[in-house]
Amino acid sequence: MHTSFFLFFKKQYPRIFFFAIVVCIVLGIFLRSYHFSDWLHFEIDQSYDTLLVSPAVENGIEELPLLGPTAGGGRALRLGPAFYYLEYISAKIFGNTPPGHAALVLIFSFLSLPLFYLFCRRYFTHVLSLGLLLLFSVSLYAVLYSRFSWSPNVLPFLILLLFYSFLRSLSEKESRKNLWFLLSVVVLSITTQIHFNAFFIIPAVVVSLLLLRRPRFKWQTWIIALVIVLVFYSPLIISDIETRGQNIQFFLEKFQHSGGDGKKMLEKAVQTLNYDASEYFLILTGSDHVNGKKLKGYGFSTPGSIAWKVTSLCILFGELLLLLWALKKETDYDKRTFLWLIVLWFILSSLYFFSIRNNGLNIYPRFFLVVLPVPFILFGLILEQLARFKKIGILIGSFLIFLVFVGNMFGLWKYFSNLRIVLIEPISVQTEDIFPKTERVTLEQQYAIVDYMESVQKENGYPIYLQAKHEYEPIFWYHLEKRGIFFQKKIQAIALYREGNYFSIKFSTNDQLNFDQRFELVEERFFGALTVFRFTPRDESVTRVRQNESERETTVQEKQISQIVTWKKFFIYRKEAQLDFSSEQTTEEENVSEIREDARASGLDEEEIKAEINNSIDDLE
Repeated sequence: MHTSFFLFFKKQYPRIFFFAIVVCIVLGIFLRSYHFSDWLHFEIDQSYDTLLVSPAVENGIEELPLLGPTAGGGRALRLGPAFYYLEYISAKIFGNTPPGHAALVLIFSFLSLPLFYLFCRRYFTHVLSLGLLLLFSVSLYAVLYSRFSWSPNVLPFLILLLFYSFLRSLSEKESRKNLWFLLSVVVLSITTQIHFNAFFIIPAVVVSLLLLRRPRFKWQTWIIALVIVLVFYSPLIISDIETRGQNIQFFLEKFQHSGGDGKKMLEKAVQTLNYDASEYFLILTGSDHVNGKKLKGYGFSTPGSIAWKVTSLCILFGELLLLLWALKKETDYDKRTFLWLIVLWFILSSLYFFSIRNNGLNIYPRFFLVVLPVPFILFGLILEQLARFKKIGILIGSFLIFLVFVGNMFGLWKYFSNLRIVLIEPISVQTEDIFPKTERVTLEQQYAIVDYMESVQKENGYPIYLQAKHEYEPIFWYHLEKRGIFFQKKIQAIALYREGNYFSIKFSTNDQLNFDQRFELVEERFFGALTVFRFTPRDESVTRVRQNESERETTVQEKQISQIVTWKKFFIYRKEAQLDFSSEQTTEEENVSEIREDARASGLDEEEIKAEINNSIDDLE
């Protein structure tokens, strides 16, 4: 009986193994898509991107911009527009709605699952690759960043596709290495336009590995590769030609202002190592015992986390030693190339993070999307060594996989449980594990608030005047204008109208209501993490009956977007486009002024205003 069962299992093993891979992928898809639309993360960055792309979706592809996302605060230095073009495709296929714009991020996260398995198979056995796929599928970090639209969120898929195709092109066994190399160049041209982390780190890894391996591609391949880069970067090139190198000048200015304190370089290096260790630990396990409640000093300044910091550092040191040991012992050319890729990936990303920290900037968990697969690969090296000890090693390795699996599943259960009750209870997480905001606000919650404001507006037909935190006010105006309720102007002391609906949106847990004495509170509505207050001006404060329609203003985001140069402006309205080019850049000072005005209107003191400005600028980076 035992022999027959063993023979049956051996015969059916390929099918059983394939079924196990499918189960891991299906589990990962379920976790990434569960209540995707209702619980969508939609804030100031998402509303900006959606408003920017929507004209192209509604009026034609020529409305797409020549430049892409910004860096360093403000709306100055920009990358290429590849992410906006990807979002345009998503919205055209899945609808011009917040979930429609985010759908491509979700699909890319689905595709990253089988791609991660194929990537692991470049070095690990099929069984070990399956174990790593399971952990990648349930990673709290990977899942959360796959559930909303944001330019860095497409990096894991793109980088996996880039490095997988690049490794294929470097393989001695590959017959179509030239085609694989061209595919990697296409993906590289897109990836480097997504985020500045990828712009600096990924090309450095690719070039270093090219110099190390010196592949022999056809000369025609190199020419085609150059053409591909020029085509994909043509919008940015055209923009800089038209503006006489304006974007390049912004880029150079960033470097001129950079440069840290040489006396503290060792301290910054230690801090960077702490960042690497603690964030790799978070990505792998979903356990965040290192990051503190405050944005300052991620990974090294939180009291009471010494044991976890030491643990994560020991794990990282052990993994790096195993990486170097594997590289020394490995004789297979393709596997050595894979290991060299991981070595370069880790070293060059760490050097980049060190340069950030050395310039006095914080490093956030989201920055590590550019190295998302690395913690799993390093953990795989531990499992590989354990497997050499046969039964006891396999047992220990299986137990470690089980622990990591359970840790991530518990984190996901806790996170989804919070989202399930955001309309009922004010949810504020205790640690800033991944998102820098402690409050949980979902798209479903936003729709409920907008339903309420719309119902009030329909009753009396009065315009809406709204006050909310800097990162939330634009999203409510986005939703309202989608329903035909347009922005009038900000609440101002010099103009209060009898016929007006005045609303203030506050966090239920930590925002106190400090409303102006010129108003009288009419109603208070509780929406879980957010509370909406409805006011009416007191009779003695009213300056006019109603605002004239001709006095209606546009939101800050709409003003910024109207200055962006699109293909239509460039080709059809060339003279106007040149004027727009010169006025396109909104300085950081203007953004800071806007944030300060909103914060003061919310009744914050000077210390709270300063924190709000710092947090909001970090969001724009």
